[in-house]
Amino acid sequence: MDVKKGTTTVALVFKDGVVLAADKRVSMGYHIAHKNAKKVLKITDYIGVTTAGSVGDIQSLVGYLKAEAKLYEIKNNKRMSPKSLTKLTSAILQNQRYYPLYAWLVLGGVDKERGYVFSIDPIGGVSEDNMVATGSGMEPAYGVLDDRYKENMEQGDAVQLAVRALLAAISRNMGTGDGVSVIAITQEGTKEYSNEEVDEVIKSIRGGN
Repeated sequence: MDVKKGTTTVALVFKDGVVLAADKRVSMGYHIAHKNAKKVLKITDYIGVTTAGSVGDIQSLVGYLKAEAKLYEIKNNKRMSPKSLTKLTSAILQNQRYYPLYAWLVLGGVDKERGYVFSIDPIGGVSEDNMVATGSGMEPAYGVLDDRYKENMEQGDAVQLAVRALLAAISRNMGTGDGVSVIAITQEGTKEYSNEEVDEVIKSIRGGN
């Protein structure tokens, strides 16, 4: 069974957009199945998701969302908004509620006004917030977010906070680990942070506490 367990993901809104981050470990019970999983995915240049659940269900759903977002852009000559893609995702999952997809997404992105973060559960329930943590390490992650999150943060501060929250989850949750993936989405598009850039963020956190 291709199920991701133990995932921790974080998303938050900052002044110019959103940050999405997740650990890289895939576990099945006490067994570590993969140490370099990609759980932060780009849907368009201006929308991304963090993922938890069945690998197959997630791949199918994300592929469909990418295709629908591209088709919308071609038909309407404008990009799909995070709100519109969230509504579409919710409708897809609600239609599958009797045979649900095992996929929990946090969708983040920007329109021409600001950034948005939406948590979408496997049966299509949606909640919007400025910061979201999901997965088995969400409690320690939320502890950091609740303590340190501020509205209108700069991008660098938001990235550092997301990484700090995941480090807290990694240190306290055995299902979370093996590194951190981070992307930031602004009006300029999506920036995917390299392993080296994430390592520098981690060094700055551990050096300055």
